[in-house]
Amino acid sequence: MKKSLLFLLFIAATISGSAQSFWQDLYYEPGFNLGHYTPFSANHKYIADYYHYGLDVRIGKGHQGLLIGYTHHTLDSVIYYTHEGNRYGSIGDCFSLAYFVDGHIYKGKRWSFDYDIIFGADLWTRHGNEMLGSALNFHVSFDLGPTIRLNDQLDATIRYGYYHSSNGATFLPDNGINSHFLRLALRYHPHGRAETIRPDTLSFKRKNQLMISEGLGWLQTYTRVGDQLPNETPFFLGNTLRVGFSRQFHARFRWDVAIDLLWTGETRYCHELEGVPYNFWNSTHIAASADIEAQFGRFAFCAGAAYYLYHGSKILPQFYTPYYERVGYKFYLGKHRNYFIGTFMKIHLNSIDYIEWTFGANLL
Repeated sequence: MKKSLLFLLFIAATISGSAQSFWQDLYYEPGFNLGHYTPFSANHKYIADYYHYGLDVRIGKGHQGLLIGYTHHTLDSVIYYTHEGNRYGSIGDCFSLAYFVDGHIYKGKRWSFDYDIIFGADLWTRHGNEMLGSALNFHVSFDLGPTIRLNDQLDATIRYGYYHSSNGATFLPDNGINSHFLRLALRYHPHGRAETIRPDTLSFKRKNQLMISEGLGWLQTYTRVGDQLPNETPFFLGNTLRVGFSRQFHARFRWDVAIDLLWTGETRYCHELEGVPYNFWNSTHIAASADIEAQFGRFAFCAGAAYYLYHGSKILPQFYTPYYERVGYKFYLGKHRNYFIGTFMKIHLNSIDYIEWTFGANLL
């Protein structure tokens, strides 16, 4: 009986200690956002006269957390395409659910200069207009600014940032929404703060690895025939296979260089429109690429660029350029974080090609 009682007391103490550790440094951060739209073409300069505002709450622990938000948009003159003619209406409002990571650029005793990187999903109350072809879209935003320590439990934050929402050409139209914004917030630590050193920093070792990844995607083509509306064009598969070299050169940073082997089913459609014979190899492309990533535990934000070395056809899909950019994120898996899954946007200047749903490995 005494042994059982001691065992129960030990379990209770362990659970209590774990719970206390979990709640420590958990914070709540309600904020207010005010933003202005950023035009992405000469045809859309008028949107800079409109603004949006909203409320969000960030629930974080350490250097990561969850964002829940609502944004009211005042843009009320976007085009809705119909066969009877264009009509104009409001773009609607937006509900957001996203994951964020943050960090310090400078950290002092009473204040710090911080940044946030945010990825998630936006649900729009209206869609099918010239900006947004679907209700569900990707949310990407970045911000930075000071965090001022008011007392042991309360901070004030000011952030200036950039925001983008689109579906990655999965459903057209997909001009997307771009804006710059100012965010004011209060951060409340109900159970105190935990000043910790990151475990990944303590265990950092430089290493070189072979890298391989596979990214499959689909897109709706921008190429229209006759009186097709933007949302009536066919869908095609896209694929990106990357093989290269990766180097972890810092506790937070990694870069890689690779050869990209690409296949784009949209090329067949372009050949048919031109009346030119087509074969499977006409859809192939080869490019040299380089990426850099910033790591936050198992999460990594990635950005890079590539230059085409070869096209299987001289007839290219609309908006193709000699180079392309890639931006996205990875989640590392496994005990040694050698495997990853992620999502990337393959972009030709201002026009997205397709979203790469990626999995891969860094091999020792």
